[in-house]
Amino acid sequence: MTGAEMRPLTGIRVLDLTLWAFCPSAGAILAGWGADVIHIENPASPDPMRLFSGGSLEQGGAHWMFKHYNRGKRAIALNLAGDDGREILYRLVEQADVFLTSFLPATRQKLGFDVDRIRQVNPDIVYAKGTGAGPRGPESHRGGYDGATWWGRGSLSATAMGVTGVDRPPGMVGHGDGMSGLVLAGGIAAALLQRERTGTAPVVDSSLLGTALWFNGPAVISSAFPPGQQMFTGKPPREEIHWTGNTYRTQDGRFLCLSLLGDHQNEWVDFCRHTDRLDLIDDPRFGTPASRAEHSAALVAILDQVFASRTYEEWGRILLTLRGVWAPIQTPRELHDDPQVVANGLIADVEYPDGPLSLVTPPVMFDEVADAPERAPDFGEHTSEVLTAAGYDAAAIERYRAAGVVA
Repeated sequence: MTGAEMRPLTGIRVLDLTLWAFCPSAGAILAGWGADVIHIENPASPDPMRLFSGGSLEQGGAHWMFKHYNRGKRAIALNLAGDDGREILYRLVEQADVFLTSFLPATRQKLGFDVDRIRQVNPDIVYAKGTGAGPRGPESHRGGYDGATWWGRGSLSATAMGVTGVDRPPGMVGHGDGMSGLVLAGGIAAALLQRERTGTAPVVDSSLLGTALWFNGPAVISSAFPPGQQMFTGKPPREEIHWTGNTYRTQDGRFLCLSLLGDHQNEWVDFCRHTDRLDLIDDPRFGTPASRAEHSAALVAILDQVFASRTYEEWGRILLTLRGVWAPIQTPRELHDDPQVVANGLIADVEYPDGPLSLVTPPVMFDEVADAPERAPDFGEHTSEVLTAAGYDAAAIERYRAAGVVA
């Protein structure tokens, strides 16, 4: 196997006993990094994301969100309510490196896969828990979803209200589950490294609330500062936003964002040349970074007129060679087809019976090679395969199937 084919977690086995999106997304990332991830579902109650909004148990019939967050995994259907199912689980635990779960403490205890029980079976396993609001505190027993816990309780909704000036919470931007899953996957990878170096496997915890706090860190930290020193807590008038980090409307009503944050003199001259405003170079109000800061409101007013003189597409061509940083304000569909996204393999097609599905790949490359996602498994697709590898013969598997232990 070549270096490009050998992914960082090749040879690592993960038992993925998760539901919905947050923790399943962590498993999908680990699979993309080379781990053998086995997604466990209840024969009588599949992962609700599989059946979400019209999804089905038919071949390739799972909801597209399930396909996104469970790509590259194998799937078994295993009933953990009885002794037979738990015996199978424990045998799989013996052969695993990571146990990943999203279930609440009471369920983990009731069905026999809490930390202590799993560690009895395999003391060297990395046990990873994804929770709503963390493993400690008065609400550690409660669940969470990204809309409520990440977007609402995590202050991102309130921050967006302050920035946009709306008088009611705006619709959720982004998906907290996917961002939180990436964080959890990173924690699991670090735990595997600790196990390799020290022989001790830690318990890994990550939460929607904690990820929201990290994501919104500057606003949360500065919220305790005096007024005027806080970040992202209100929307100042446009003319009070420094010209270097402002957003400008084009002739056809689209927007561009400047991020010339260093305000270096050579970048300023280059910017004036690209915008065909050489006269601004010698304007005493804008001759130095300090003077441009002092007269930023006047410069914003001038640049409003400059950018309003051409279309979004025209500015895209003109600014392509700009030395400083700028970006178009894109729609999700435009981002889907962005040349940089395509060139870096940040979206890849996965084939399904009803046609290809474009999936976003994890934002981490190894040797500059993006993940090439595989399809998500059908319900219970690999049950026989996984149990056979665990030492069960065909007769035993059929008995378990007849008894409803597996499907």
